[in-house]
Amino acid sequence: MATAGSNKAGNGGKPFHMRRWLSVQQAVNHLSALSEEPITSDDLARLAEEHKLDLYWYRPGQKLRYLHRPNWPTTELQQPLRLCPDHSNDWRAIAGILRQRPALPADENDTPVLQDPDGNLLKITFDLQRRPEPFSGRWYPNFAELVVRRGDLELLEGHLFTEEETSELEPHLLLDVIWQLEQLALENGDASTPKHDLDWLTHQLSHRAHLDPALLGRVLHAAERQHESHS
Repeated sequence: MATAGSNKAGNGGKPFHMRRWLSVQQAVNHLSALSEEPITSDDLARLAEEHKLDLYWYRPGQKLRYLHRPNWPTTELQQPLRLCPDHSNDWRAIAGILRQRPALPADENDTPVLQDPDGNLLKITFDLQRRPEPFSGRWYPNFAELVVRRGDLELLEGHLFTEEETSELEPHLLLDVIWQLEQLALENGDASTPKHDLDWLTHQLSHRAHLDPALLGRVLHAAERQHESHS
């Protein structure tokens, strides 16, 4: 059933390692603190679109009805429930919410599908006297009602930052970097000695790194050609 225990999403006062749920903004702030570049909710939207991040809806007290279980009574949303990414139209709308673009479905039939821990599928519902107007934002979560699981975020950290650290420079960028290093090495020679050249640099690098001087020479000359072609 969709009812929950005592764990709730409103745990902003707990230390990060003790929280089970994080709001989207808390997730953004945490990832930004770990990254050298700011992370935004747009980045989370991209990850959601790539199905790398599960999103949950937390609106305490919201009425829910079970799909495919017509005899089951309605229940209430007491803990975050996972939003199912299986319906592409729903999922695009959820990603749009992360980008601060509210979703305005027409009515109850357009609302996103939720899944409880037991695998049951649910949709939100309202009492007749409290039904929102068509195209009301109440039919979909708003930005503040989207949450992520802390454990999922920690798994995502390893994926994100390992991916960044192991990604390779494009060849032309790598050659540009090598050329800049060449210039630093050639410009920092002793003023009392003759000006250094590529042969000298090749010899120095070969001696220090125990690499084939012929290979090093080809790389250094390729960097020179790369620079000249963009001058």
